[in-house]
Amino acid sequence: MGKMSAAKARLLYVLSPAKTLDMTSPTVAQSSVPKMLAEAQELVTELRKLSPAKMKALLGVSDALAKLNHGRYRDFAFLDEKEAATLTPSAVHKQAVLSFNGPAYVGLAANELSEKDLAYAQSHLRILCGLYGMLRPLDLIQAYRLEMGQKFATAKGKDLYAFWGTRLSQEINALFAEDAGSQKVLVNVASQEYFKSIALDVLDDDVHVIECVFKDDGKIKSVYAKRARGLMCRYLVTKQVDSIDGIKAFDLEGYAFSAKESDDNTFVFNRSVAKQKQALKETQAKAKRAKDVKKEEKDDEEEHTEAPARRTSTRKRRKTES
Repeated sequence: MGKMSAAKARLLYVLSPAKTLDMTSPTVAQSSVPKMLAEAQELVTELRKLSPAKMKALLGVSDALAKLNHGRYRDFAFLDEKEAATLTPSAVHKQAVLSFNGPAYVGLAANELSEKDLAYAQSHLRILCGLYGMLRPLDLIQAYRLEMGQKFATAKGKDLYAFWGTRLSQEINALFAEDAGSQKVLVNVASQEYFKSIALDVLDDDVHVIECVFKDDGKIKSVYAKRARGLMCRYLVTKQVDSIDGIKAFDLEGYAFSAKESDDNTFVFNRSVAKQKQALKETQAKAKRAKDVKKEEKDDEEEHTEAPARRTSTRKRRKTES
C-alpha cells in the first residue's frame, strides 16, 4: 500500500453514540443543527404513540428508564425550519459530542478540545445515531434513548436500518465529494451495531474503508476498546491526521499499531498489560487533579460569597449597637 499510505487523504471517522447522557455540564458557544432533524422528528412522532410498557419492551430498560424516556419523547421540542435556523445551546438542546457520556466520550474528552480542534472535528467526525441518523459533533440534540439495533418498525420497514436505508451512505458520499481529488478514507471506530447502518455497497467505489480494532494483551476487552475508540478520534482530531500512515501512528495510552495483525482494511492496535496499568494509573491521577482543582475553585467561590455576607452582618450589628 506504500505510496497510497503516505498520500494525503480526506479522512472521515464514524463513532457510535452513548447510552448515558450528560445534558447539564457546560457547553461551548459553537453549535449546529442536525442535518437529519426532519427524519428524527418523524421517528419521535411514532415513538410518542408507545405506552410506557411498550417503550420498556422496545428499549429493554427498567420501569424507571421507560418512564423517563416516554416523558422525553412526549416533551420533545419540535422545530420548524425557522426555529431550527436560530437554535442555540440551552437546557434542552446541547452539542452531541458534549452530551454523550460513555467510555468512548471519556476517551475523546471533547470538553478539553480547543475551538480549533472542535472546528476540525466538525468536518471530520460523524456520530451514528438511531434517532438523528448521523450527527456532527456540534449538532444540538435533545435527550433521548434509541439504539440503532432496536427493532422499531416504521412505514419504511421493520427496524431502524430499514428506516435510514441508504441515507447515511449518501451523506458520506456527499461529504467526500466536497474534497474532490483527495484519497477518500472512511475510518470506522463505531460498533458493528452502528456501522451496519452504513450501506457499504452504496459508497463510491473509491472510498477506502478502514476498521480500527483495539486489543489489550492480544484480546479485545470491551471496556478498554470503547475508550480506545474515543482516544483514536481525539488523536485524529488534535493531530489533524490526513494520511493512512498517520492513523497507524496512533499511540495514546500505550497502544501501538500491530502490522502483523493488520491488513489494508483492518488496523489492529495492541498494548501490553504493563502499558494498560500505566495508562490507568495516569488516568486516575489526572482525574484526581481535576477533582482537586474543582474543589479549590468551589472553596474559592464560597469564600468570595461569604466575605460580603460577613461584612454586611458586621455593618448591621454595628448599626444596631449604635
